[in-house]
Amino acid sequence: MATRPTFVELPTEILEAIFLHLDPRSLLAVSQTCKLIKKLTTDAPIVWRHFCRTEFQTWDPHHGIATKFSGPLSDVDWRALFIQRVNMQKDALRLLDLILGSQQGRIKYINQVADFGYDVKETLLVECACPDDAEDVLARRYYATAILERIQREMAINVWKAVSCGEDVPLERALGAYDIFARTGSNVDLDIFSSDLDVMARKVLDAYPEFLSWDTRTKASQLASFFRDEGFRGVPDDSYRALRNSFIGMVLQSPEHESLPLISVAIYCALARRLGLDVRPCGFIYHVYCLVYAPKDYSLDGKYKPTNSGELESMYLDPFRSSTEVGRGDLQRTLREMNVPSFKHDDFLTHTHTQEMAFRTARNIINSVQTIREAEVGLFGMQNNRRATVPDMDSAFYASIWAMMILGNLDDSEDLSSAGLASVSTRRRQYLPYLLEHFQTHYPWDVTLLEEHVIPLFWNHPEGPRLVDFVRSMHNVDGIRKEPRNRDSKTEKVTFKVGQLFKHKRYHYEGIVTGWDLACDAGEEWIQHMGVDRLSGGRNQAFYHVLYVAEENIAPTSPNAEPSDAILRLAGRHFRRWDAESHVFVSNIRDEYPED
Repeated sequence: MATRPTFVELPTEILEAIFLHLDPRSLLAVSQTCKLIKKLTTDAPIVWRHFCRTEFQTWDPHHGIATKFSGPLSDVDWRALFIQRVNMQKDALRLLDLILGSQQGRIKYINQVADFGYDVKETLLVECACPDDAEDVLARRYYATAILERIQREMAINVWKAVSCGEDVPLERALGAYDIFARTGSNVDLDIFSSDLDVMARKVLDAYPEFLSWDTRTKASQLASFFRDEGFRGVPDDSYRALRNSFIGMVLQSPEHESLPLISVAIYCALARRLGLDVRPCGFIYHVYCLVYAPKDYSLDGKYKPTNSGELESMYLDPFRSSTEVGRGDLQRTLREMNVPSFKHDDFLTHTHTQEMAFRTARNIINSVQTIREAEVGLFGMQNNRRATVPDMDSAFYASIWAMMILGNLDDSEDLSSAGLASVSTRRRQYLPYLLEHFQTHYPWDVTLLEEHVIPLFWNHPEGPRLVDFVRSMHNVDGIRKEPRNRDSKTEKVTFKVGQLFKHKRYHYEGIVTGWDLACDAGEEWIQHMGVDRLSGGRNQAFYHVLYVAEENIAPTSPNAEPSDAILRLAGRHFRRWDAESHVFVSNIRDEYPED
């Protein structure tokens, strides 16, 4: 009787084709059936490359994964790369559990996860969206988000460093760095922004099949019309200072595409470059235009005009306002009306470098933040704005300060002489207090970013040694176990407990008790400035860590009160979850307040 053929007798190519239809777990199970199958699955790079492509959507830039996927199969150990990624996921989750388990070592563990870069982005996004009924839902979401923000902030900083070093960084990438610094999400990615622009460029060619054969002037004008037809029509006056208008990624992905002139021009320039046009931003006074250049030895109308001059024929466009060409004479007349000396006109009529455009974006963001804050003066409460606006105001402001610090704002009128460098140094010293304030209040795990990117800027200044000592102190404190604060006879006057929701009696803002002191421990200068001794209970009443509020100024909320979405997003820094039955937050800092 003839023996029936077995599975292992199939040609290797057929077996590999079968393996491609399995998921990694199933392939592992199949590999245990016999030595031959185990060897085949181990030595099947086509299968492991397939797993790398299908199991992981996001890769850290250092892999150069697009090049690897398109290159020869034998150039990469795909199985080892897949295993490396799986192990990173496991390590990230293990470290996240340590972060949630204790305050001790939290900064160290956050930075260890951050060292994995975008290789753990998908893992963190899953944790950011963990189920509502998870025991530590608030803390898990908060710290997964915090780590992803930390990863993206470093990526943004590296982009700005490349710009400041004179590298050829596309304008949309330099501006997109603000998005990845201040926002997180599956669609917040420099490569995705680039892909969005690629899609727009293909739409242009689909709409105008003869586009590439047109002369420069026709291309530029028709592209401006397409741009506005797609919805890129600037922004109404009543929402001009909205934060989102300065974030190129948000503008690209929003249905309305509202943006400031600078962002409109940046998108137009990026789109034009993909279509073979040489278009650069022109930083005018209080506005930005597009400066369109004809190819060398050609006019804007496509006529062959050979010349020995290095100058290129050019035209101006304002895609923020219209698709009509703007005359150079009109711009010069505007400058005269602004009393700009004629010898300075060229400074505002030539193209602007990416570094200055990125710096100008930082100023626009700061102006928007200040406008929003001024509008809130006199309103009840703090409005819980720190995660209520998109992008978040604190993150946006922090991004702009970092950008200013890294970019240095070396104007075209300055050079790398000692005077120019001294000017940049002075500016950086002015930005430093704002950066440190935001860093200490909201992002203490950025201490390693401070070490790597800020301290070297101050080596030869008095701030340098102080920053080194400050960073060393932070690492030391992070490694020390919190001293427990137990409840006893001395703490009887501490009425409120950690996790209690409250409303401020005078300002009506919502808050949570995150800690307490038996007396005001904020320092004499703060006590005098805030008039603590004028309170009826003075400085010797219990004070609470919230925004450091005295007991006599806080009142419990009603028994059925629920925390707002904004405060729920913030609460994860100190609390595991909201207990709807007892109407308190469940503490995640019991190492410090074990009985609260």
